[in-house]
Amino acid sequence: MKMNRLLIPALLGTCLAACNTLPQTDPSESFKGLVMNEIAAHEDSDDFDTWVEIVNTTDKEISLEGLQLFISDDYFSNQSIGTLSGTLASGERKVVSTADGSLRTGIASNAPFTLALGPDAQHPVDSYERPAEARTLGYFGSYQRIPDGTGEWKYVTYSSEGRANELFDLSKTRPTAVWAWGSHLSDLLADDGAKMKDLKAKGYDHIILNYSAFTTKVNIPLAKRFMKLADEMGLTVHAWIQAFYNGGWISPIDDDSKTFKEEVFERIRNEANTYIETWGVKGIHLDYIRFGGTASKHNWSAEVNSINAVNRCCREVREICDSFGEGIVTSAALMPEANSSEYYGQVPSQMAQYIHVLMPMIYRYGSYNMSDNTFKSNSNYFAGRAAAGGGVSWSGIQTYGASVKGMSAEAIRRDIDLIAETDASGVVLFRYQLGTFPDVNDLWK
Repeated sequence: MKMNRLLIPALLGTCLAACNTLPQTDPSESFKGLVMNEIAAHEDSDDFDTWVEIVNTTDKEISLEGLQLFISDDYFSNQSIGTLSGTLASGERKVVSTADGSLRTGIASNAPFTLALGPDAQHPVDSYERPAEARTLGYFGSYQRIPDGTGEWKYVTYSSEGRANELFDLSKTRPTAVWAWGSHLSDLLADDGAKMKDLKAKGYDHIILNYSAFTTKVNIPLAKRFMKLADEMGLTVHAWIQAFYNGGWISPIDDDSKTFKEEVFERIRNEANTYIETWGVKGIHLDYIRFGGTASKHNWSAEVNSINAVNRCCREVREICDSFGEGIVTSAALMPEANSSEYYGQVPSQMAQYIHVLMPMIYRYGSYNMSDNTFKSNSNYFAGRAAAGGGVSWSGIQTYGASVKGMSAEAIRRDIDLIAETDASGVVLFRYQLGTFPDVNDLWK
């Protein structure tokens, strides 16, 4: 039977009207459960890549075909900057980066932007909007979901590319550390960080790196490489600040006006903030947080005195660290004599109210010439004082003898074993490049 041509337009209109009433499929539906988990926006830095980590939070594999990243900022409006492909298994992560070209442009963290993940800009499956008041990212910082994959976005000074997002937790590391100078960076980095890997393999989880690594022109490029490698290896880096000393003692008290020197405390606060915010260190270590044997000569009142000067510095640095809300750790080097506040202004139990880890320099060789019993007794003294203030003590020991010649692994291990018999919670070795470090994986588990 032939169709009447006059009826065709009417039938088409009826069909189209019916079709338009059918429910429309959301093109983002097949991507539900994929989220942007971390964003490292470093377009304003020549040394660091911009990358976005995507994670599958579902219990099933999801195809990424047709999925894109879109950016809106001062230059772009819903511009596609990355096209994904392949599949992502349950819990798996995918990093899209300018390093390999999978992300076609960098993203600046010093201005607002909106990043969307979806099949098109109008149907995002997830999005992130950087608010105008957010901090600019430091070298190693990122915007992260905390808790991992499901939480609210948080500015974090250290990143976790390809790993679960979590804030630093000192208790998840081994209480074993090494003091290192800025001049040691080249040696630490040689052969793709072979000596760093060796330290980690032998059970040392922390490196206390002198401030010169972050401030000397020749060291800065090396420090950038070092921080990245340390993070990949699971080594925790602490920035080592020389509080009241810089080639000579710096008194935090003005003896003429009998007041605190505000510029001294401001300088230390600024340094601590910079090392955290710019460099992403997970600890601030205060060295020379004392007077050079003359503390009692600066005691002018109940408020302005040497002990309060030391405690104030500890408190203010702790406040800086806590303000980031990232688990940043404070530590401090102490002289090894008991009850010596009249010389140094250090009262361990009071310092431990603000300092997570006291690190008394129990250097038994040379001028102190300690016996085994004295060595252990001093370690116990500081452990007890730290506990009284709410902190812990990791005993600092030498890796060289009276002749400043490096000791053997066996000799250093013997001293470490003596410390392990005390109430100290850990050990710190002074210093890198002196002595052969022993394996300590069996201690302080």
